[in-house]
Amino acid sequence: MAELSDASLLVRSFMRAYRYTVSVWQPARLTKPLSACKVGLVTTAAFHLPTQPAFDLKLAGDPSFRVIPTDCDLTTLKVGHVSPSFDHTGIERDPNLALPITRFQELVAEGVVGALNARAWSFCGSIAKPGELIARTAPEAAAQSRADGVEVALLTPV
Repeated sequence: MAELSDASLLVRSFMRAYRYTVSVWQPARLTKPLSACKVGLVTTAAFHLPTQPAFDLKLAGDPSFRVIPTDCDLTTLKVGHVSPSFDHTGIERDPNLALPITRFQELVAEGVVGALNARAWSFCGSIAKPGELIARTAPEAAAQSRADGVEVALLTPV
């Protein structure tokens, strides 16, 4: 795992100056066994299909998201994440590192998880100005998730 001291001076300076918000997290409680739940996957790897528009690589970050069908061919996914602190090598070799579709298909087959949702949501990480993400796009993805009947979500931050 990389340490902050591994980052460039520019990245370390940005992280020191960034105004982080403290959130109070409460543990989620399942009302039924995971083996009976539908799981949704969310990543910030900025994956997109070749037929979808790439993420806008503007300085403040792209708050939009792409829907990734969980029956897609993972080898076709494109990585749009551009942080200079992020090495793409691993997820380009195996997208499951950031969007574990194959692993969850295996867990469903083993009966550990009830079902994998038919779509996953891919956001771009490193969004320096998250206002639109918080106000519009994340709630939109959450509404889609609720409409699909997702009961548990796994976020893989990149």
